[in-house]
Amino acid sequence: MAMRTHELHPALVHYPLAILPATALFEGLAASAPRNRGLNRAGRTLWWATAGSGLLTGLAGMAASQQIELGSDHARDKMWLHGIGNLTLVLSAFGVAAWRTRHGASALTAGLGIGAALASMYTAYLGGELVYAHGAGVKTLGGITAEQPALASRRAPRVLAVDAVRGLSWLFRRAGRALTGTQKLERAAAGAVAEEAAVH
Repeated sequence: MAMRTHELHPALVHYPLAILPATALFEGLAASAPRNRGLNRAGRTLWWATAGSGLLTGLAGMAASQQIELGSDHARDKMWLHGIGNLTLVLSAFGVAAWRTRHGASALTAGLGIGAALASMYTAYLGGELVYAHGAGVKTLGGITAEQPALASRRAPRVLAVDAVRGLSWLFRRAGRALTGTQKLERAAAGAVAEEAAVH
């Protein structure tokens, strides 16, 4: 059976999750040995690898958010937290990578690496909740996932691009509604609360 477009995100997600702790480790080593050019270069390269792999994974995730169906507002709020958290991490990684292009490793950049690695564990947890508790991308609700093209098909690049833009648009619109109070975010979406408990 061919991989479909909504399955690209879970196939890529392990790369930034594995690279980011390595980035924090090498950044810490480089900060503790400022004259070691090899460690400094490794830390800088890993920041760019984290940012790049996070961007690809995030765009695939934005597309997937439009290619699956979730059965409750609770699950959609959890998806929003997952998406906005990861967007923040990717933008931050690009910021640190750009800074590191002209500057050496420091305790600050090492600390940012550790903080980002810890934050990524939380956003990964939310992604796991979406799959295991809410069936995101697993249950064929409304036939949406079954309609997605195969990843190797001619339609796939266009579908991924259009849905990634739609996903980013949804992410920002939902953020606007949360900030203005027109649609409050369910507090239970941030943790491991069963959907039935969140509804009551």
